[in-house]
Amino acid sequence: MFNMKIVFIASAASIHTIRWVKYFVENKYEITLISFSMPNYETKIELNKFKKQIRIFYFNNLESILSTISFLLNKEYSLVHIHYLGWHSLLSIFINKKSKLILTPWGSDLLKNKNFLKKLFLNFIFKKANYLICDSDRLAKESVKLGMSKNNIQISMFGVDSDLYKKTRSIFDNDSKFVVGSNRKLETIYDVKTFLKAADLICKKRKDIFFYIAGSGSLKETYIKYVENKKISSHVKFLGLLNKEEMLNFYNNIDIYVSTSLSDGGLSASIAEAMSFERLVIISNNSDNQLWVKNKLNGFLYETQDFKDLSRSIINAIEKKENSIEISKKSREIIINKYSYKTEMKNVENKYIKILSNS
Repeated sequence: MFNMKIVFIASAASIHTIRWVKYFVENKYEITLISFSMPNYETKIELNKFKKQIRIFYFNNLESILSTISFLLNKEYSLVHIHYLGWHSLLSIFINKKSKLILTPWGSDLLKNKNFLKKLFLNFIFKKANYLICDSDRLAKESVKLGMSKNNIQISMFGVDSDLYKKTRSIFDNDSKFVVGSNRKLETIYDVKTFLKAADLICKKRKDIFFYIAGSGSLKETYIKYVENKKISSHVKFLGLLNKEEMLNFYNNIDIYVSTSLSDGGLSASIAEAMSFERLVIISNNSDNQLWVKNKLNGFLYETQDFKDLSRSIINAIEKKENSIEISKKSREIIINKYSYKTEMKNVENKYIKILSNS
C-alpha cells in the first residue's frame, strides 16, 4: 500500500469531515485532523469510534494554536487537505514545502463571498495549492476565476453509503398521517423560514400532514416563536441535532424530504441521503439541483423562496401518491449509479496517490 500521512484541516463539527477522515483511517493511512471547532452532538459519537487512531488538534486556545503551528512547520506529512475555505485556510501559510496542498471548497465559501480581503486571500491560496477537489462545475469555474489552474481540478462527489442509507419502510404507508421533513441548518442561507411558511399554509387546508425539522442553528428560537405565533405547534416538531442513528430514523420516518436552501455547492449530502432512502424529494430550483433532480421524473423542483409553490408541490405529491412512489424509486437509482460514497472516495484516494507519485 502507498504510504501516506494526511493532514485534514476541517471542521470536526461537520459530518462530511468525519466521513472523509473515517475512510482514510479504515484504509490504514496516518491521519491528523486540525479543527477550529469542537465536535457537536452528531459528530462526536462518530469521531469517538476512531479518535484513538488519529492525531487531533483543536485550534481553540493558545497552547493548541502553538502546538498546531509547530506540527505544521516541523513534522513530516505527505499532504494537507483543507475542507471549506474559511479563515482556517490561513494555516496553509505554515505548511512545509515538501508536502502537497489540496483544497475543497464547499459552496458558500466561494459563491457567497463578497469580502475583498477574503478574495485576495483565496487568490493567494489557489495559486499556492497543488490541486483542488470539489463537487460541481460551478465551484470549479469560480475557483479558476480566483487563480486555480483548470488543469488541476477534479470533480468528485461527497457520496452516500447507499448500503447504510436505505429504507426499511416505504413512503405513504400510513393513509392517516403524512410526514414532511427538513434537516438543513437553521441559518439564513438554508431558508427554513420558507419551509415553515409552506407548513402554515398547508395546515390551514389539511390536518393529516406533519412537519419534522432536524438540526439546529442561530435561528432556532426565531423559528420556534414563528410556529407558536401561527398556532401550528401541534403539526411542526423541532427535533434538534441528531446523531447518525437518529438521522437514519429521521429519513425512515418521513415521506417527503424538503430542502429550501438558497444555494448549494453541488448536490447537498442531505438531499442525496434522502434520495438514497427513496424518499420523495422536493427541493429549491437553484445551484446544481436541476442537474440531479429532474422535475417530475426523480423528484420535484420548486421556485426558490416561493412558499406557495412549495406548499402546492407537497400537497400534489400526497394527492398523487402512486406516482410519487415511482418517482422516489428513481431518485435512489441516481445515487447508486452516480453518487456512491465508496466509489467517490476511492477516486480521491487514487488522486492523492497520483499527486504524490508525480512529485
